[in-house]
Amino acid sequence: MSVRLTRFQPKTRGIAKLLTLPELEKDIGERALRIADAVEAAGIQVERGKSRKDIPVTVTIATSPERVRARVILDHPAGQAVEAKYGILAASIDAAS
Repeated sequence: MSVRLTRFQPKTRGIAKLLTLPELEKDIGERALRIADAVEAAGIQVERGKSRKDIPVTVTIATSPERVRARVILDHPAGQAVEAKYGILAASIDAAS
C-alpha cells in the first residue's frame, strides 16, 4: 500500500467570500447574543454611584471585507476586574454552541 501526500492550498478569495456571507454574520451574531445572555444571567453586579447594578454587556457585530466579527464586552470600567475575578466571559463561551 502506498500513501500519496498532497499539499492543500486554499483559495483565499473563496475563503474570504465564505467569511463574509450574510448567513455567517447571522450565525455569529446569534452566538454572541447567547454569550451575552449567559453573562447577564450570572447576575454579577458592579457599583454605579451609590447603588449596585448588573454589569452592562455590549454586543457589537461588524463585517469587514475580510470577515465577520462579533464582540461581547463587559461595558464598565470594572469589566477587566470582573473578568479576572469571575472569568464570566470565558465561562459563558459554551453558550455559543
